[in-house]
Order: sequence, then structure tokens, then C-alpha cells
Amino acid sequence: MAPAPTAASLVSLSRRGLVAAPALMLLVRPLGATVIATPPQMVGPYYPVAKPTDSDIDLTEVKGRSGRATGEIIEVHGRVLSARSGPLGGALVEIWQADHQGRYHHPDENAGPADPNFQGFGAVRTAAGGEYLFRTIMPRFYGSGRFQRTPHIHFRVVAEGRPEFVTQMYFPGVAMNARDFLFSRLGGDAARDAVTARREPADLPRFRFEVVLA
Repeated sequence: MAPAPTAASLVSLSRRGLVAAPALMLLVRPLGATVIATPPQMVGPYYPVAKPTDSDIDLTEVKGRSGRATGEIIEVHGRVLSARSGPLGGALVEIWQADHQGRYHHPDENAGPADPNFQGFGAVRTAAGGEYLFRTIMPRFYGSGRFQRTPHIHFRVVAEGRPEFVTQMYFPGVAMNARDFLFSRLGGDAARDAVTARREPADLPRFRFEVVLA
């Protein structure tokens, strides 16, 4: 597996030219005294068995393929923070998610083949101020009945001296959130708010998600 991109990747994606600096400039919300730690959630069944060779911060293209992922391109950015000490630089942030059809790149996926032009998994190390950035697509819902999942993105964070942390990011204003069995199981509005991204004005749809470790 190729190593996760470093904090330098947040300034420029060398092979794709995705400039992250404007996104980082928007990360101005201070860490207040009443910050709520992000609730942990289950890893789920689709964490990669083998991480793809192409595991950078742009999930919309796969190295060696000429196509681009189908679906609405979005950017997800934010910070990894300690509730006690503030930003955590050098933390490993991994994301994985369904494609525009609701399918994962996973051998146990039984809904059909996933989009071959969608990376499905990405990794980066946070900058000194805790910042990270990914370019991806809006995931589709999947499942059926009471096990239907609302659109979401899985996060795994590993920071030095801490156990790994896993959670899921949800999108604001999605009616399915209230019916999702994992989202609705969270204890109260504050916990649900802590795993819901904030939409920000930008040329591409941009969502901010801050991971606060207890």
C-alpha cells in the first residue's frame, strides 16, 4: 500500500492539482469550552480488506484509469481535535464510503460491481493545525427496510498515543437521517449534531466535519 499523503498534500495534490488552501482558510471556528466529543460508531462490514494502492485524498479518480467517478463531486474537510488540547497534527484520517449506486469496493458486497472509476477509500495525515481535506462524491443510500442506510461517510482516525477512533459522517437536511437505525440510536440532539457535517458555500458542494476526540 502506498503511504498516506502527508500534511503537504493539503496544500496541493501533485498529480491532480486540487488546491486546498481556500478550504483551510475557512476553518476559523474556535475550540470552545463546551465542545462535545464526536460519538464513536461501528466500523461496519465494508472497511477495506486490502487497501487500494491509490489511496490519496481525491477519490474521484483512480490512478491508471482515464475515467472519473460517476456522481456529484463534493469536498469534505475539517480538523481532528482533542477536546482538551485542541488540534492534532500528524493524525491519520481514513475515509471509505459507497459510490453513486450505494455500492462499496469490498468482496462481500452483494449488490453488484462498484464504480471502477471511484477510489472508494482515501487517507491523509493532518496538517499542524489538525486540518484534512478529501475530494469525493456524494454517497448514495443503500440497504432495505429497517436496515436501509442514509448517505454517510465512514471515518477512522489514528492519533499518536490514542486508540483508533471510528465514526460516521452524515449530511445535513437528509430526511433519511431520522430513519437510519444507527443515526437515530445516538443519544440526543447534541450527539446527532456532532456527527452531522456543515454545508459551506463553495464552487463545489463543501462539507465541514470536525472530529473531536475525548
